[in-house]
Amino acid sequence: MTDSLDFRFLETSNDFRQLEPFAASIWEQHYTPIIGAYQVAFMLDKYQSAQAMFDQFSMGYKYALVICGGQKAGYFAYDGKAEKEVFISKLYIHKDFRRRGLGRRILDFIAKEAQTRGSTAMILSVNKDNSDSIQFYLSCGFQKIKAQKVAIGEGFYMDDYVMSCLVQRK
Repeated sequence: MTDSLDFRFLETSNDFRQLEPFAASIWEQHYTPIIGAYQVAFMLDKYQSAQAMFDQFSMGYKYALVICGGQKAGYFAYDGKAEKEVFISKLYIHKDFRRRGLGRRILDFIAKEAQTRGSTAMILSVNKDNSDSIQFYLSCGFQKIKAQKVAIGEGFYMDDYVMSCLVQRK
């Protein structure tokens, strides 16, 4: 049996204020063992705060809350204006909903959106030590195309793989 899945697209600053604590709960649980509590707190403020997400939305990114069986299960964001490659900025699933196929269904949705606008690929970055997510993306057809280490402030870095997947023409 497949879980019911809905995407609630966010559009107001209040939507993002409501998303912020949920985003923090996912990040604190998943990323603290990978990058440590101090960097998680820094990145939550810089990239996952209501204001940061609303600013990205204002630049054309599409944000959606993932609802599974009537419960908040995750959220994702992608560049809603990209033409050649669709950049997936965020794809986060709460630990209670992982390994149910939600991530793959989200990627399928984004791929269809990419096809609609004639994009040829989806691209994302993932922390080099986030082995479960890397394996997931590889299983979905993504390939590592480069490694990058980007200073983000206060002595912290995003030490990532950039991964890409061709969008299949139907």
